[in-house]
Amino acid sequence: MLLLPACYTYAPANRDVSAAWRNRTQAELVDRWGSPAQQQGDAMVWSYTTTHVELPSTRVDVAPVAAAARVEGPGVSGTAIVAVPAVKVAWRPGEILHLQHDAAALVSNGVVADVQGEALHWGPPNDVNLHWGTIYGLELGMGRLANTPTPLPSGNMYLGGMIGPQLGLVGTYSFVAGSSDAGSAIAMAAGFAAQYWPINRLWLRAGPAALLAWDPGFMNGRFEPGVTAAASYAVIKIGVLALDVRLDVAGGPSTAFGTIGVGINVN
Repeated sequence: MLLLPACYTYAPANRDVSAAWRNRTQAELVDRWGSPAQQQGDAMVWSYTTTHVELPSTRVDVAPVAAAARVEGPGVSGTAIVAVPAVKVAWRPGEILHLQHDAAALVSNGVVADVQGEALHWGPPNDVNLHWGTIYGLELGMGRLANTPTPLPSGNMYLGGMIGPQLGLVGTYSFVAGSSDAGSAIAMAAGFAAQYWPINRLWLRAGPAALLAWDPGFMNGRFEPGVTAAASYAVIKIGVLALDVRLDVAGGPSTAFGTIGVGINVN
């Protein structure tokens, strides 16, 4: 269900990616998209091919057809109309289709005047705050529970979709571990949240969650409602792939925990 909000993709996202390249330099476009497949005057064209496989299929249609029959008998003479089934079988062989997709940029004096076609395939300039489609990420780091002084390896993950160029809805899951003199403890949080990019490399996230936690020595397990929040800064960002430093926290009426670490994201 969380993938359903990924409605900001294809046509609307493609339109915004095309607009983002206007008034950018030709050198920046070529650096991001690579060398064009062809160039005709001021028009530069990039192409890629997709392959679609269609399996063989058979279609059977049965429809009634009216037929006239002459009836002769003792005291009976005439014509009767009867319906008989007509069967039509159609066979369509399978085929492999190779479809070419193009994006064209019109360049004037080294500046991009317009972009048309499948621009979303190559993406916007790296510094543009624009995200689309399905988004997901995974973080590994060190976690800490409020009732354990020693952090242990922990992590979290998210999966969802964009509903606008800077706003997405995601499902989240966190696992945090810690230890103390009384023993080890763990806590988990699962929920959903809004994820927002105020700038291209930074996102913030918050939302309700269900929390499950134990005290040191795995005593006094409790299940309670709470909230989660997170912040991420992409240290390295190439296209939709980002490597980030992330802080993820969760809290409820009687527990709190969090993780700081590094993550990999597709957004």
